[in-house]
Amino acid sequence: MKKPKMGLPPVPSPSMAMLEMINKGGSVSTDPVVPAAPEEDKLKSFTFKIYESELAQIRAIQDALPKRDRISIHDFVLAAVKDKIGKESKKVT
Repeated sequence: MKKPKMGLPPVPSPSMAMLEMINKGGSVSTDPVVPAAPEEDKLKSFTFKIYESELAQIRAIQDALPKRDRISIHDFVLAAVKDKIGKESKKVT
């Protein structure tokens, strides 16, 4: 026993006005294409090397903080990089 095939619902035929508008066509815009939104700052990933002694210093700083205020080593390094960028940009200007 086969299942009966399901058909699509009936579609009303387009009106004459709609067909005239479709057949009329249009023109292509000659304006230069401008992106709607600025390009996003893409996230990049990479690996870097750090001495064990420096990593131990970072862990000691983290251990001195209360548990609720601790941040990950990743966040600690990012904050340090942002701080350094901020200091260097002030020197340049």
